[in-house]
Amino acid sequence: ELAGMSEEERARSLIIVQDAFTSYFETDTFAAILESLQYLGLRVWLLPFHPNGKPLHVHGFLKQFETIAGRHANRLKSHTKYDIPLVGIDPSMTLAFRSEYRKYVGPDVPSVLLLQEFLAARIEKISVGFQAPTGAQVTLMGHCSEKTNAAGSMDHWRYVFEALGIGVNIEATGCCGMAGTYGHETRNLETSRAIYELSWGPKVRKSLENSSPLLATGYSCRSQVKRFTGVK
Repeated sequence: ELAGMSEEERARSLIIVQDAFTSYFETDTFAAILESLQYLGLRVWLLPFHPNGKPLHVHGFLKQFETIAGRHANRLKSHTKYDIPLVGIDPSMTLAFRSEYRKYVGPDVPSVLLLQEFLAARIEKISVGFQAPTGAQVTLMGHCSEKTNAAGSMDHWRYVFEALGIGVNIEATGCCGMAGTYGHETRNLETSRAIYELSWGPKVRKSLENSSPLLATGYSCRSQVKRFTGVK
């Protein structure tokens, strides 16, 4: 079916490379993203789920990670021939394809775009007809590895939101304290909480006082806010 698409169909298509956190632990968020993309006139294809392997890398199971990453990279390569962008949702998992994967699998791992990288390159063409409510404004908090490893990632989000008529306040924050699986371990709980209070905690509470819709790009960041501030 992908091979039989016209150039026009390819130009408005994308293939979502799923990650376990968004697809399985935040299904409502995942579904909302897919719905939004379709609302903008895009045709969304879902690559069948395959483990990313990054948690294995985080915990030092490098041989197992190399095996899983190699299999996943081959699956991605098999879809590049259709000239349809591969796009990930969770920034930490998506960035693994251009860092950990290229170190352990090789330099020819296909490019997987962050969601905002994909949208920023196309938003002027696909936003025609969309009208945001007057005065719409959001507060955006980015994942720390997204901001340090993907230069311009927050600027891409600003460009996308503003092209849709939505004002965006991007908060300057450090690590939320979850740090992968670190914050989930009992022995690290208090340190994780202390890191959260260095920047995220106060800014989340301030945003709530201002009644500004609060968005966070990282699954781990959203999890941290939910458990320490009780906010979704």
